[in-house]
Amino acid sequence: MGRRKASEVDNQKEKREDLLEHLYQIYRQGEELTVAEYATEKGFSMRETNALVRELKLSGYVEEEKKTGRLILTELGKMEGMDCLERHEKLTQFFQMVSGMEQEEAQEDACRIEHVISQKALEGIDGFLKYGDVYDRSYKGMDMYNVFGEGTFEILLGIYQPERRNPRLLAGEDEKFQSKGILKIEKGISWFVLKAKEDMDPGVIWYRRSTGWVQAKKEENAFYLPTDIFSYMKNVKVPVTEAEALIAITPFEQEPVTIDCREVNIHIW
Repeated sequence: MGRRKASEVDNQKEKREDLLEHLYQIYRQGEELTVAEYATEKGFSMRETNALVRELKLSGYVEEEKKTGRLILTELGKMEGMDCLERHEKLTQFFQMVSGMEQEEAQEDACRIEHVISQKALEGIDGFLKYGDVYDRSYKGMDMYNVFGEGTFEILLGIYQPERRNPRLLAGEDEKFQSKGILKIEKGISWFVLKAKEDMDPGVIWYRRSTGWVQAKKEENAFYLPTDIFSYMKNVKVPVTEAEALIAITPFEQEPVTIDCREVNIHIW
């Protein structure tokens, strides 16, 4: 007999967890269940249901009374069933809180996800439900149109020496640029527009792609940096708080080297 496909194995795991969860629910209500009753309730064949029960027996989760055919959870089975039920309930509450779903709809989505969600993700949801814990996060390649929609927004910017922290050091080129710039968003493409000060020649600005350095588009005294080259910090209260990217500034149209690299930091308002 060949190996079962991964999808079949996952499906069996889900069915075993569903049975454990159901047995634990009715155990808390002081009730019991037979194999035949569960098969009828779920629309499973007796062969399939017996196979599930057999696997739970081998794992030490379930015992079956010979006379009545009732399924009895072991202490280990009670612990595992409680864990399955808690996952389901936490996910149901979470979906209701963040999406405004009705309970039945939230339970349906919880059923789909509870079998594959990681422990770390579940702990995060648990922290959110108990204490309102949320975290700032860094993202790359963000489509700003999906965050803000089409429009023009004011930004604050600074140009720093790369990899210098505690404290950060402004690069000499920073004084050649206005402290305020523009976030220009269109469907399909968006830009951070850096404006040089009047009568200042900041040189040529470059940004990195996987294929190498690309010269930034320039119109009059403004330089256009595509927003997808930046890393973003998302705050819990606002969509995006700041963005960072590695750029290079050269005096002429020449390929940048390490000494030309700078870090541009942008705050979005």
